[in-house]
Amino acid sequence: MKPTPQQLRTVYIACCWLTKMYLPIYLVTLDYRDARIVVIAGEESVIIINKQGKLSYDQPEL
Repeated sequence: MKPTPQQLRTVYIACCWLTKMYLPIYLVTLDYRDARIVVIAGEESVIIINKQGKLSYDQPEL
């Protein structure tokens, strides 16, 4: 399974934003179960990109 063109565009933009904020990117992976891209960056930032390229940002509560 490969990421969609929309996902690739969105993950590129998200990674650019994260590095501009000087956040380290620890993980970028494709979740094969539901074809989402997951990006883990900084201390607690989780970005999820669905097949349509829509980005959702989650910051777990302490």
